[in-house]
Amino acid sequence: MRRILLGSDGSRQARQAEDRVISLAKGGDSIVALHVVPTDLMHYGLVDQLATQSDKEEFLRYIRELGERECLDKLSGFLARARERGVDARLSVRWGEPLREILAAAVESAADEVFLPSHGWGVDFTVPEFVARINRSSPCKITILA
Repeated sequence: MRRILLGSDGSRQARQAEDRVISLAKGGDSIVALHVVPTDLMHYGLVDQLATQSDKEEFLRYIRELGERECLDKLSGFLARARERGVDARLSVRWGEPLREILAAAVESAADEVFLPSHGWGVDFTVPEFVARINRSSPCKITILA
């Protein structure tokens, strides 16, 4: 029984990785598909000198809601496909730098394995510098699905 973390941004490569992870899952495995939303927009709402604290909080709440909707929009197909095949799957969303958030989620969830698409969030995960960084920082096995 493995705890699998799948990083997905909803791109074509990510959808291919999603299908591959579903096909690799065995009985009792559980998959958490993690979507990471960059925090760039949040920053803009916090630095507006004319905005009140209430406006800033409302803006952050709005951005978080957008991120959760984006996650559901991009990954609901994965959830449906996994459930059709009898795979225990759920969605999760985090905000920040994608690779950092994926590795943090792997630690927090005690994941046994992390799967990443070859490309996601504008990053080529097959580039040797990223592979080395991932291997140094990972608390578990990382598989990049090309």
